[in-house]
Amino acid sequence: MEGLSHIGLKTTDVDRAERFYRDLLGGEVVRRRDQPDRRVWIMVRGVRLEIAEVEAWPAMTEEQRRATPAISFLSSREETDAIAQGLRDAGVPHRGPVLKATGSAVGVYFGDPDGNSLSLSCPEGYPPDGLERNVASSWAAAPFEWRGVPSPLAGEG
Repeated sequence: MEGLSHIGLKTTDVDRAERFYRDLLGGEVVRRRDQPDRRVWIMVRGVRLEIAEVEAWPAMTEEQRRATPAISFLSSREETDAIAQGLRDAGVPHRGPVLKATGSAVGVYFGDPDGNSLSLSCPEGYPPDGLERNVASSWAAAPFEWRGVPSPLAGEG
């Protein structure tokens, strides 16, 4: 083996997934196809995601969601703060920034609109003053309604 090729994710709406990973996480679309199925390949912080559109699946319990794998992106303090603010502005459910269970690293835990578990990991440079310690067993991302990043012109008129 030569290394990691990509991480495969599923979505019920490939256009929504593309907007989420591009607009909130700064991803770059490197390939897209509509036949024989709908897929998009997006580079996010050096990680290639292959996102395939599939039929909706049955809702999972919180226990089942906690058992799914998570993708964690390494981020600086500045990136962590900017992305956390973007998640807040876009109404994305998340936890953090919080101190991880041990040590001084900081994490932000969230999911995409289909409930794929994601996080940011900032191993250094984040002042711990005023941050909660993440004592929860794990973040259980769940699907949520997301219409996109708010327009900077929203509310102007």
